[in-house]
Amino acid sequence: MKNDRIDISQLETQLFEIYVEKFKRGNFDFITVQDGRKHEKQEQALHILTDKKTRELLYGGAAGGAKSWTGAAWLLFMSLIYPGSKWFIAREELKRIRSSTYITFQKVCKAYCIPESEWNYNGNDNYIQFKNGSRIDMLDVQFKPRDPLYERFGSLEYTGGWIEEGGETNFGAFDVLKTRIGRHLNKKFGLVPKIFVTCNPKKNWMYSYFYKPFKEKGLKAIQYFLQAFVKDNPFIDELYIEQLENTTDKAKRARLLDGDWEYDDNPYKLCVYDRILDLFRNDHLTNKPQKYITADVARFGSDLAVIGVWDDWELIEVHEFEISKTTEIQNCIKALQTKYSIPKSNCIADADGVGGGVVDNLDIIGFHNNGRPFDEDLGDEKDTPKYKNAQTQLLVYLAEKIINNNLMFISAELSEEQKERIKEELDTIEQDPNYDVITLVNKATIKENIGRSPDYRDMILMRAYFDFNKPVNNNLKRIASLI
Repeated sequence: MKNDRIDISQLETQLFEIYVEKFKRGNFDFITVQDGRKHEKQEQALHILTDKKTRELLYGGAAGGAKSWTGAAWLLFMSLIYPGSKWFIAREELKRIRSSTYITFQKVCKAYCIPESEWNYNGNDNYIQFKNGSRIDMLDVQFKPRDPLYERFGSLEYTGGWIEEGGETNFGAFDVLKTRIGRHLNKKFGLVPKIFVTCNPKKNWMYSYFYKPFKEKGLKAIQYFLQAFVKDNPFIDELYIEQLENTTDKAKRARLLDGDWEYDDNPYKLCVYDRILDLFRNDHLTNKPQKYITADVARFGSDLAVIGVWDDWELIEVHEFEISKTTEIQNCIKALQTKYSIPKSNCIADADGVGGGVVDNLDIIGFHNNGRPFDEDLGDEKDTPKYKNAQTQLLVYLAEKIINNNLMFISAELSEEQKERIKEELDTIEQDPNYDVITLVNKATIKENIGRSPDYRDMILMRAYFDFNKPVNNNLKRIASLI
């Protein structure tokens, strides 16, 4: 028995060395082939992950594509092949890495006969340390209001890394982490900085950053989108496919089985998502000669203060303050008034809380979110529709009349992070069907869902105030049908 154990141990060591050498040579059959069947998409993904050109790979776009196995195998063998290299696994919550991703990593190690002596998991500081000096950090990339710019990752240096479940991940995390790769032994080993994102379809930054450019043949040379459907995986349990096929949730079936990025799983969302994306390229609009300033004033020490300058419905300049005093907001608004010759009657700020002081000191219009809705022309007579409040009314108008009709353009110089914030926040304009009057999902729920207050959305919605000097006819019949 003892000799048998020695023989088995020796065989596993030999297989381990063979697998490492195969991976190094770009021969991935030991991963992608089983019982004479090959996972072609997984093979393609591994070739992209080890090429000399691609820096950003989005892989998946449906359930069951062996995404996690591919990511774990890639990081495992790269760590073994390149001594002292440093990698990361990132996910929204650390506990999900420990309870799911790390379990997959253990299975991968066992499947490819990696001796336990080659690596060790440090559960206190959450990293995997290899005997050859390589290391894989486990990163919690959850959005934290106190660290909106992900500065906690600013000094980290990695060879490359993997973001699992991109649908859960804030764009800011991706944007920062892709600047932290290529900074640790890449030149020594001749490795291209590479960030790997695995996902199921979701209309967040992955849609606008990868999928839509892919569909329009506009991806950058360093980017790659590889869609893998569940039926592309020859090793998947047929029962799992059957479960997806039998699901009664149409949106879930479209996303996970069909890999449909254009799904619409929420009939209560008011903005068409593609129209939100168009906001940054509607340069065909002809502006009326009228300028405005709108300001969402943050409570001291919380949320953001955002000020926007408008040329009709074109947002031409934006100023953002993370932590600010009302005097700073006031000075900025006064400077913008002077710069663009904008009268007080064309300036508005939220008058709730701290914003009331700004309104009083500058003698500009104050907007009360809970105020009475404006009168609207419903066709036969002038009446007040059954909106919960003025904010709800302006958001419905913004979504249905302006955004969905491509009547707004954002030309202001914004970072990608700011653009993603705007997209995400406008996508939160959603009806709450549990009321007899037209009511939208409240701010507390939005904060819980996206991890912050929708400050850009609130700055934008106030521009709609100036369109209510005259009666407006909204699509109330469609909205009423959802109540």
